[in-house]
Amino acid sequence: MTASGLRLHAAPVLMSLAALLAACGKKDATPPTPAPVATPVASAPAAPPPASAASAPVPAASAVPVASTDPDSPTPLTARELKGQGLKSRISYYYAFKSATGAIKLTATAKNLPSGSTNALTVGLYDTKANRLCYDTAGNTTSDKTFTVNCTIDKAQPLVLRLDLSEETIDYTVAMDGPVELASASAAAASAPAPAGVGSTDIDEPTRLSTNRIKSAGKGQGASYYYAFNAGPGELTLTIDGKNSATATAEALRVGLYTQRSERICQTQLGNTTLDKRAVESCMVDKRQPVILRVDVSEFTLDWRVRFEGPYDFEPFTPPKQITIALDAAVLFDTGKATIKPEARTTLHEAAERIKKFADVPVVVSGHTDNVGSEASNQKLSEQRAQAVKDYLSSQEGVPAARLSAKGFGKSQPVADNGSDAGRARNRRVDVTINARS
Repeated sequence: MTASGLRLHAAPVLMSLAALLAACGKKDATPPTPAPVATPVASAPAAPPPASAASAPVPAASAVPVASTDPDSPTPLTARELKGQGLKSRISYYYAFKSATGAIKLTATAKNLPSGSTNALTVGLYDTKANRLCYDTAGNTTSDKTFTVNCTIDKAQPLVLRLDLSEETIDYTVAMDGPVELASASAAAASAPAPAGVGSTDIDEPTRLSTNRIKSAGKGQGASYYYAFNAGPGELTLTIDGKNSATATAEALRVGLYTQRSERICQTQLGNTTLDKRAVESCMVDKRQPVILRVDVSEFTLDWRVRFEGPYDFEPFTPPKQITIALDAAVLFDTGKATIKPEARTTLHEAAERIKKFADVPVVVSGHTDNVGSEASNQKLSEQRAQAVKDYLSSQEGVPAARLSAKGFGKSQPVADNGSDAGRARNRRVDVTINARS
């Protein structure tokens, strides 16, 4: 069972049954049957002194958050004990808390209606990259069954507690022991920013983000959406979820992070999947800089979500006056060659479409190499590759030749350290520079 593969319809409410009965003055009252309930026993309010039925005030329910069914926006955990009832549907609940280094013990009790295959309750702990640290299940049990989950936490970090209920779950209790830091009531009451929806389809005018979450249903057509924010330095984690309708060739979701020069920092995809699927990718950003998040969906995509965690912010930034499209030489050419490969067509078509948006603006195509080989050979190769791209844009993509010029710079203009394989790969490139902004 996956976090995103469930259809989510309801959530538990925190309440103390003992306190409610005492406050109403009814020892034999039957509890109502709404959504699941949960509360720390130690914090249950004391019973008020006896009062007549006519004058006894009915206490208000505690102002506590509803449990989230969204794995990307879990409910802050405010109690070490959770109690709930089944809702006759499959559902997952998510709670967020912080843990110090040490051992966390989960003690859970649950039961389900008679069935041949159902599972009363599954309990698990996950890190922010959706890695499961520990879990266990009650299995199929028509009487209360208690089980424990022992989880060793090797460093202080935020965690997510996930509870999976089946359509036949009757009730459950989960208690936590260990280095668990609960959220304050004020933090729990604060609502998370709403996720962004579909963004700009123009990479040169991307949607500026103010949240680290994006979510949308498919629109029945393929599209690329572009979002901008600041990232780095350090590791940014992309978590993506989605699915597509049944088809032989669809790609449910592909997401990539790019520099403003269109250099790809990282990319991940889901492939063809009719069930909810999740992928997680770590992106190393070498310095704080504006970045572009690209989200590609197909006409068969049903729904999708993207979340990023790590060093990011949403401070405004001014885009550069020149638009530079850094084309990876490994995509365009074989090693040491200047003949454009067939698989480069999509990349060059996208570059041409960007050029055409800025009519009559001059465009410089410049070739660059790493520092391997002689200076003369690198200079010649860079000139030949720049000319090959210029010719292709003109002859195959319809960009007026008069707008294009080609230059080769050999190894003289590196954008990365030639001392590493990754740096040399970045330096082997063809830059398409559009003087589009005054």
